[in-house]
Amino acid sequence: MGTSLSMGFIVFRIGLPLVLLFIQIVLYRRTMRWLRQTFPSRPVLRHTARGIFLLFNLSLAYVVFMHPQLGGVPAWFIYGAAYPFFIWHGATFFLGLGIFIATIVKAPFTVPFWISKRIPASRKKIEAIMAVPSFQQFDVSRRVFLRRSMYGLTAASFAGTAYGMLIEKNDVEVNDAEFFIPNLPQELDGFTIALASDIHSSLYMTKEDMQEYALRINDMKTDMIAVVGDFVNGAISEVYPFAEAFGSLSAPLGVYGVMGNHDFYNPDPDMVAKEVDGCGIKLLRDDKVIVEKNGAKFYLIGVDDVGRANTATVKLDAALRSTPLKIPRILLCHRPYYLPEASERNIDLMLSGHTHGGQVVLGQFGDLVIAPASLASRYVWGKYRIGDTHMYVSRGIGTVGLPIRLNCPPELTRITLRSAMPAI
Repeated sequence: MGTSLSMGFIVFRIGLPLVLLFIQIVLYRRTMRWLRQTFPSRPVLRHTARGIFLLFNLSLAYVVFMHPQLGGVPAWFIYGAAYPFFIWHGATFFLGLGIFIATIVKAPFTVPFWISKRIPASRKKIEAIMAVPSFQQFDVSRRVFLRRSMYGLTAASFAGTAYGMLIEKNDVEVNDAEFFIPNLPQELDGFTIALASDIHSSLYMTKEDMQEYALRINDMKTDMIAVVGDFVNGAISEVYPFAEAFGSLSAPLGVYGVMGNHDFYNPDPDMVAKEVDGCGIKLLRDDKVIVEKNGAKFYLIGVDDVGRANTATVKLDAALRSTPLKIPRILLCHRPYYLPEASERNIDLMLSGHTHGGQVVLGQFGDLVIAPASLASRYVWGKYRIGDTHMYVSRGIGTVGLPIRLNCPPELTRITLRSAMPAI
C-alpha cells in the first residue's frame, strides 16, 4: 500500500503542477505572439501580460514547494487571493485542454501539409496555390474565425471556471438510491444510510462549510451515517476543523467511516484517524461491527484505503473473518475499484467515493461519464453491480486539485435497503 500511496501522492503533488506549468508556457508564448502581432506599438500590454503570468506561476511554485498551511485565513484572503489563483489555473487548464483537442482534430490536415511544404516538388505547387487571390481571401477568413474562436474559448474557460468554483461547487444535491438485498430480513426493510464522502477539509472547505454539510446530513434523519474517506486534503492540521464540524453528526444506529487515500497523504495518518474517531465517527480499519434494528442485523465492514487489488483482498479477508453468509454484509471502501473483489467475497452492498463523480464532467451518455476520472476507473458515479453485489459511488462533497466542479455538483445520498423486489 505504501508504494501505491506514494505514487498517488507524487501524481497529486508533482504531476498536476507540472501539467499546469507546461500549459502556462504554451499559453504564454501564444499570448506574447498575439500581442506583438495585434498591438505592436503597445509594449505595455506585453509587460502587463508577463507580470500576470509571473505572479500566478510564482504563486504556483510557492504552493508546490513550500506546502503552506493556510488554515484559519480570513475570508478576504480566500476571495481576494486564493480564488483568483485557482480561477486562473483552472481556466488556463481548460484553455490548454481546448487547444490540445483542437490540435489533435487538425492534425490529419496540418501534418500532411507541413510535410508537403518540405518536399521541393510539392512545395512549389503549394506556394502557387497560396498565391491565388481566392485562397488568400479564404486564409484571411480562416484566421479571423480561429481568432474569434480563441476569444470565445478563453471567455468560456474563465466564466465556466468561476461558475464551477463559486456556485456549482457549493450547490449540493441530496439523492436517493434503493438497493434490494436478497437475504435482508424483513425487519430491516427500509433501513436508511446517509452516505457522504470526500470532504477534503482545506482552505476551500472551511469549518463553516463543513458545519453546513453536517446539518444537512443530520436533517436527512437516517438510521445510520457512513463517511467513506478523505476527511482531509493532505495536512494533519486540516483534521481539527473537520472534527469540530462533523463531531455534531448523529444517527440512532451510529456514525461510521473509513480512511481514504488523502488521509494518508500526511506524515501521521494515525493522528488523523485518532481525531476522526474521537469526534464520534467510528472508524472501521479493516474491521467490522454488527448493526442491529428490530431484532435483525447486518455486518458493516470497513477497510482502510488500499492501493492495489492484492492488498484489497488481504484487507477484505481479514475484515470478513467470522461473517456468515446468511447475515447481510455491507462494505465501506473508499475506492470503488475493488467491486470485483467484493463480489467474489459475497458482499451484498459496497459504498464508495474517491472519484468525485469526475469533478469536471465534459458530458454523459447513459452510464458513460466523460471526465478525467474515467481514465482511472470505469466506476465514476452512481449504481454498479457485479453478480449479486451492488455498489454506489458517491460524487462526494469536496474537491481536489482545483476547487471546482462542472456538471458534477456535490452530493449527499440517502441509501435505502429493501428486502425484496417490488411486485410487478
